[in-house]
Amino acid sequence: MDLAYYADVAYPLHKAAREGRGEQLLALLETGQYEVNNGSFDLVRPLHEACLQGHYQCACILLDHGAQVNIRNIDGATPLCDASSKGSVEIVKLLLDNGAQVNPQLAYSTPLHEAVMYNRWQCVELLLAHQANPNRSDCHYGYPLHIAASRGHHRCAEILLSYGANVNGTHIHNTALHVSCKRQDKAMVTLLLGHGADVYAEDNQGRTARDLIPSQGALKKFLYLWERTPKSLSHHCRLSVRCALGNRGLHLLQQVDLQVPQVVKDFLQFQPQKKFVIDNTANIAKPELCRAKDELVVFC
Repeated sequence: MDLAYYADVAYPLHKAAREGRGEQLLALLETGQYEVNNGSFDLVRPLHEACLQGHYQCACILLDHGAQVNIRNIDGATPLCDASSKGSVEIVKLLLDNGAQVNPQLAYSTPLHEAVMYNRWQCVELLLAHQANPNRSDCHYGYPLHIAASRGHHRCAEILLSYGANVNGTHIHNTALHVSCKRQDKAMVTLLLGHGADVYAEDNQGRTARDLIPSQGALKKFLYLWERTPKSLSHHCRLSVRCALGNRGLHLLQQVDLQVPQVVKDFLQFQPQKKFVIDNTANIAKPELCRAKDELVVFC
């Protein structure tokens, strides 16, 4: 028996939702013959199908007809997990507005894990803005930051760190810095070090991140110098303040009316800083943007 053909015949709501046929889906629902939350043999519901394929109109129709927003398939995934992996910002927002749990109790990937896995950085930002936990670990991939480091998803890593992701969290005895050094990802290593990654952290075999770099190249030399070079006071102060603020405090930093200069807020959040360059011909100082990072973190 062709299971795909059987599924299309037995579950017409699923087929319409999967193919983005909104009018057909609405017509089927209005007959009253089909249950909107009926699951297929793997407990996939029509709402899962619509979210996985990024069909916004179908998702709206299903929710309007009573689809359960937090219903799970056989793997425990919710529609929000599917929409996050697809990268559909519209559907993610729709589900959140309809009561989707941003931190469902799952043993495996959360919506945030899924968004990071597929480099859906806009969804990552949206989920974190709705209180997604950046320090939630699953049994397969560890923390979302580990996923970003293992796949070289730099924008996702930046967003996670800006929302207070634990830069020194471990999964199977490895930190995100261990993972990025294995990949020889210079940009990721720079990012993690700037946010306080511990170069002295060891895995279960006593190896630091530098020990995992397979070749004697620029990255290994850079880490060697980093380990032995005192960091600036501003670098240590920034890390201490960020730690004291915590996850939500970092996010609210720009919104709260604190009696501190904007340049300080930007510095704490690794935002681009203005520096002034003297123009001798005009005898004036011109502002230029530069990245807010420790002055040592430069690759030649």
